[in-house]
Amino acid sequence: MAQTPTGQPTADDYFDINKFEELLARLESSKGRQQRQKSLEGRRDIFSQGLASMMSNF
Repeated sequence: MAQTPTGQPTADDYFDINKFEELLARLESSKGRQQRQKSLEGRRDIFSQGLASMMSNF
């Protein structure tokens, strides 16, 4: 941790817990959206594979 010659922490060391929590919430919501998108794409893949399999039987 950077300190001034008097031993006091500098302004660069300031940790804003509110900013951290806001960033964490944004990251968690982004991860949730990515997970839902991945799940949706997985269902589409299963449907298209099933459809291709049905069509190959004709």
